[in-house]
Amino acid sequence: MKKFAIIEKKVGKTPLQALENFRQTDKNLVGVPMTYAGRLDPMASGKLIILIGEECKRRDLYTDLDKEYEFEILLGFKSDTSDVLGLSEFCGENESGISEKSIYATTKMFVGKHNLPYPVYSSRTVNGKPLFHHAVENNLEEIKIPTAEMEVYKLEFCGRRKIPAYDLLKEIAGKISLLNVDENDPRPGSGFRKPEILACWRTFENLGSKQFAVLKFKAAVSSGTYIRALAPIMAEQLGTCGLAYSIHRTKIGKFFPITKHLGFWRKTF
Repeated sequence: MKKFAIIEKKVGKTPLQALENFRQTDKNLVGVPMTYAGRLDPMASGKLIILIGEECKRRDLYTDLDKEYEFEILLGFKSDTSDVLGLSEFCGENESGISEKSIYATTKMFVGKHNLPYPVYSSRTVNGKPLFHHAVENNLEEIKIPTAEMEVYKLEFCGRRKIPAYDLLKEIAGKISLLNVDENDPRPGSGFRKPEILACWRTFENLGSKQFAVLKFKAAVSSGTYIRALAPIMAEQLGTCGLAYSIHRTKIGKFFPITKHLGFWRKTF
């Protein structure tokens, strides 16, 4: 039996749902211990490592691998999750006129190490509970939001596009509608506030044909780097607000040669 598998997680799936879908593709995996190494948010897509059997015990070796992404930043909106799966806010006029010179300067500035706070809707544990539990329970003011050193090895601006509000809202509703949640699950955050978030985005339908800018980037980053954490800070540096509109993981493995203990020197997935 294989020690691991690399699957493509789709938008709208949690890593656990993607894992269970993979299990159903092979009857030999029924009842076999499995786990995933390196989370992908429900609105993110791309490569996900699934560990099988005894290899689950070596999970830390896989989660420490660097990652590469393609991602987009939507300007003019912000949310409490820093992506579209959050309670959103229209934060002023969209800065569609930001010069490419400013974008390239910002891109260059973000290459390197950064000490950034974890997104409050993340699985980082504080006082024995994931941060998103604290967020759902409205007690974030009672805790200290932890930070982590995240390193951007390479960041490339790939262009921009404009999208009218009515198409934008249709796309966002389509992404959120892909979530398969159990409304009867009592666990905090299990439903991702799906009805509330969809209702919040619908309040912007009056924006009609107003054009919004979406910037596309490619990045190679260290393990533990949250693209959701980078997106709003990059937008702020450009003099506006923004959120992660799309995130797609394209590679898993060291940007520099990875250690030999996994047996795939210089290999990425």
